[in-house]
Amino acid sequence: MNYFPRSKVTFICALVATVLAVSCGGAGQNARDFEVVQFNGDTFRLSEEVKNHAVVLNFWYPSCPPCRVEMPAFEAAWQELKDEPVRFLGLYVPQGVDSEEDARNFIEELGLTFNFATDRLARIAEAYDLEYFPTTFFIGMDGNVVATHISILETEEIVRQARALLGGSAY
Repeated sequence: MNYFPRSKVTFICALVATVLAVSCGGAGQNARDFEVVQFNGDTFRLSEEVKNHAVVLNFWYPSCPPCRVEMPAFEAAWQELKDEPVRFLGLYVPQGVDSEEDARNFIEELGLTFNFATDRLARIAEAYDLEYFPTTFFIGMDGNVVATHISILETEEIVRQARALLGGSAY
């Protein structure tokens, strides 16, 4: 017995794919602009950064086990890419008992050298429809989200995605 005509199944599949692409900031979606003061005191405004750099934007918090696991991979990728036109921003989103001091201590403990800031009141996470941690957005120099990853990333994948943002250049 066929309860659903093929056209309805195709329509439902297309609808589900569209919803997933939008909720995950799928390819081609314009990245939401934001401005934060980084832990080093400098201002980071996405619309200004993407004029000359690709951006790797990672949402995290200190007591998130997968966030803790992946941070060394982000540092290793940053060390490999820091001379290329790419910026990394670790955006701490306050969750539960974690404080900004906990975030800063974690960064110091691991010796992380890329840029970090706090998403006060989680407004940026809300604008990006964030549901899970860690989540990483790869944003091209055109201001569009090229890829979104939910869960732990390895160094090689971060480097591969960042270089893809740069058009595959090896610099």
